Amino acid sequence: MNFSFKQNFRDMVIVAFAMVLFYLLASKKTQLLERFSSTDTEMQAKVQVESERIFTETELRKYNGQETNLLYLVILGHVYDVTVGFKHYGPGQSYHMFIGHDATRSFVTGEFDQYTLELSDVSALKGTELEQLLTWKDFYDKTYQYVGKLVGRYFDPFGQETPYYRYVLERATKAKESKDDISKYPSCNVEWKVEMGTRVWCTNRSGTGQERSWVGQPRKVAESNAAENEANGRSVQFCACIPEEVSDAHYVPFPGCEETAKSCIIPDQS
Repeated sequence: MNFSFKQNFRDMVIVAFAMVLFYLLASKKTQLLERFSSTDTEMQAKVQVESERIFTETELRKYNGQETNLLYLVILGHVYDVTVGFKHYGPGQSYHMFIGHDATRSFVTGEFDQYTLELSDVSALKGTELEQLLTWKDFYDKTYQYVGKLVGRYFDPFGQETPYYRYVLERATKAKESKDDISKYPSCNVEWKVEMGTRVWCTNRSGTGQERSWVGQPRKVAESNAAENEANGRSVQFCACIPEEVSDAHYVPFPGCEETAKSCIIPDQS
């Protein structure tokens, strides 16, 4: 009986030791896998950074389809390989002026005839035009291979953003936020008659025609750049239906119209 007890005790000790050893090995394996996974991620990030090339103006000029067969285009300091679009960007083609240097401004101004150093400067563009440039950059991100960055207005020799580029991004972001804010309420119903002028009014289906739970009051959209938008042929929201509880400097009552009115007559101005 004593021998049996000792045998059982020894077996229990061996099993317990085996379980502890198994746990330690499993734990060590998990730590090793996490370490290798982390190292692999760091290596991938390092390779990605190292694969991004930093160009000088002189280096970039070589990729014009003449000195080499490659065509490199730049927008906002970002370099893209557009060689597959040779019929658009190759020598003698419509958009070859964009190749081998930064002509960012031309994406919105249409200055395609001859390249000048000033074409990389977008400081004179309006906020909405800077927003258009970001849309163009998004197109190249999705359509062509990104290669690297150009040292100049937008990036320093280490590939870091310059204060100039951050200023451009800030203005473009503010323009987008302003546009989104202006368009967040539905447009009024509008009609014009020679005997009364323009009538604006709100219903629970005005604007897009989709029903909503509230009607709102007609308000004039006091957009700061409305005249600028009209001059450039862009659509301007003239009247918006605003919920009663909303107070916003972008939306003001029409002259001669009660603030609580659902319909207003705006006489034609001579």
